[in-house]
Amino acid sequence: MAPHSISGTASLVSTLIAIGLLLFLILYCKIHAFFALLSSSLVLGLVSGMSAHAVVVSFQEGIAQLLGSTAVIIGVGAVLGRLIEVSDGGEVVAHTLMKAFGERHIPWAVLIFAYLIGIAMFFDVAFITFTPLVWNLSKSSHKSLLLYAMPLVAALMTTTALIPTNPGPAAASQLLGAEFGRTALFGLVIGVPMAIAGGIVYAGAVSRRVFVVAPQNLMPNSREISDQKFRKPSFINVLTIILLPVTLMGMGVLLPPLFSVDSKVVLLLRFVGHPSIALLLATGLAYLVLGIRLGFRPTSLMHQSSEALNSVGSLILIIGASGAFKQMMIDSGAGSAFVQLILKTRFSPLLMAYLVAAALRIALGSATASIATAGGIIAPIAHAFPAVNPALMVMAVATGGSIFSYVNDAGFWMVKEYCGMTVSQTLKSYSVMKIVASVTGLLIVLVLSRFV
Repeated sequence: MAPHSISGTASLVSTLIAIGLLLFLILYCKIHAFFALLSSSLVLGLVSGMSAHAVVVSFQEGIAQLLGSTAVIIGVGAVLGRLIEVSDGGEVVAHTLMKAFGERHIPWAVLIFAYLIGIAMFFDVAFITFTPLVWNLSKSSHKSLLLYAMPLVAALMTTTALIPTNPGPAAASQLLGAEFGRTALFGLVIGVPMAIAGGIVYAGAVSRRVFVVAPQNLMPNSREISDQKFRKPSFINVLTIILLPVTLMGMGVLLPPLFSVDSKVVLLLRFVGHPSIALLLATGLAYLVLGIRLGFRPTSLMHQSSEALNSVGSLILIIGASGAFKQMMIDSGAGSAFVQLILKTRFSPLLMAYLVAAALRIALGSATASIATAGGIIAPIAHAFPAVNPALMVMAVATGGSIFSYVNDAGFWMVKEYCGMTVSQTLKSYSVMKIVASVTGLLIVLVLSRFV
């Protein structure tokens, strides 16, 4: 649909009104982000002077385009994570790495374990599931819980924000026109130093100043599993399933240039390297290896799948609504005006993407919602700067969306309670750790932009 013709000043004013309304509805009126995004999208179109019919068309197109590519990723990814969780696959990986690294390097083992698990599991599920592991480490070593909890949190929040097997970066990749495979590779490269900076370097420093112990009021294990398993999965099997989707996506990007364009091998690589297909293959393997082979009944697997899908219903709707906001930005002409403003100020598009996502994260609280929403706002800028690698633009948005966490973020309270900290201690540890990791990521993005 052709962008609506409107003056640049009017477009910017319309955009500010829409964004202001979005923040007002979420922060002050406490309206769900889904309805806030939809309302703001409609207001943006109408205030910009679009016809009622054009507003409806843009509205529908934006939702359809984004959910058409991300709904499968989110749903299948949720089921894959659930299968790893209920099969005790995460614990198998964790204990294997602990044994391999030894007591002195346990924080590194936790970091590597959480980074691998975070590729396939959502932050809140993985954190709640494996916090008892770090409780036990803290008790046995008589050291601050932060020494072990921060590597877990840093790696999980990094993969959640940067790897497109998770909904936020998957939505941003689609909005910004980036290849999922290339985005995954950039996410892996940038995410590792981010996790190390926050989860090892800063965590080591803060654990010496802030001593916390595992909360005694919480149960040793918060999960309830109604099925009986005959045995636990092997480390190799779990690791293969976790890494399979990223490996397939990477192959779909790196290997095709080695063959002729019309080669059947290229077609096959691009097929299995598509995120939806890669996750479906990994989940199918998980059903067999982590489900049926371990003794789960088919009815139990169906129940677990239903529970996983139910848990992401709200998230899918929020991401769809962010697609509507993006499309309205483009079709109303507001996006073009935003681009012209950036061109006049000669502001770095990557830095702009980072700052927009950071502002939304601070305002909205949710990393996934802020990354997806920022992707929609930044999309016109990304399309206007073809020289900037779209995958790096996704990384700028993702690192900005990781900038900070405080009282409007459910993750803040989750970390506070499960680590037995006060609000002040949580701010000094978890919140500052996120700043350290986010700024590290931004610097790497800016450096990489000089070479790719």
